[in-house]
Amino acid sequence: MSFLRWLMHFIFGLLALVCVALGIYFAVENSQVISPVIAGYSLQSGSVGVWLICMLLLGVLLGFLASLLPIFSQRRRVRGLNKQLKKMERELQAVHHKATGD
Repeated sequence: MSFLRWLMHFIFGLLALVCVALGIYFAVENSQVISPVIAGYSLQSGSVGVWLICMLLLGVLLGFLASLLPIFSQRRRVRGLNKQLKKMERELQAVHHKATGD
């Protein structure tokens, strides 16, 4: 199993390097300078390729953060259910002790 894990890490690393290389190539080939305006605020001038890659990375980061919200919600729900389970187990033990006369 260790070899398969190593192979998957190698493939994902290689894929990441290819993506970085394509991003660099894209940024170099699209060297026209622009100054984007967002909500009336003019941002720093930079090449089209660099701005597109930055916005893509920002979108990926925001998407990742948005996908974490349900995970945190589920963890909170699990903690609440675990507390409820422990309380019910204590109640069950109390009833069992009472029924057996201990």
